Amino acid sequence: MSAATKATITRADSALTPKGERRAAEILDATVRCLARDGYSATSIQAVADEAGLHKRVVLYYYGSREGLFDRVVRHLGDELFDELERELGALDDPEEIVGRGYERLWKVVTRDRPLVISWFALRAESVTNPTLASTARYVTDRFRALVSGLIDQALGRGRTLRIARGSLEVLILAGFQGLILEYLERGDTPQLRTAIDDFQIWLASVSEPPS
Repeated sequence: MSAATKATITRADSALTPKGERRAAEILDATVRCLARDGYSATSIQAVADEAGLHKRVVLYYYGSREGLFDRVVRHLGDELFDELERELGALDDPEEIVGRGYERLWKVVTRDRPLVISWFALRAESVTNPTLASTARYVTDRFRALVSGLIDQALGRGRTLRIARGSLEVLILAGFQGLILEYLERGDTPQLRTAIDDFQIWLASVSEPPS
């Protein structure tokens, strides 16, 4: 992460007046709308300012740079999602219940906040050729991986045994879920997709064995 981005995050996280907090949130919301509608390349600071009904210098005051703004959008919304998931899933014991509730919550976000999901994939795609976005694009994936890893730790702590290598399991969960999201974005919520989700959940619940 660049020094400019670090400074931007510090400013955005520092104590703001109620009006300042509302203004910062309005800018984040406007950025998500622009990314989802127009894509990464067309989402300039000026475009975000126009979408929010603000002057360009106001956006720069709160977020410092285009890079800092995108970084803050992804981290803020990613933390919001995964903090809630960790609270919901942390106290559960049964693998089927964990898988079911986890997917229910994640899929609710996918179908409810389509612009957010499109924005995340747009940034991930751009990060392949834009190294300055690499850490930003990885942030949501890293939080998802940490959540999955924590749930595996809980299962092992309760005496369960994994049927496949842990590293492979983490990769398959991440890749599987991202593939299902892409299918949804391309084709919508089809019967075939619902069946695939159900089958994937059944497989996830079966990858560990209870204590002997």
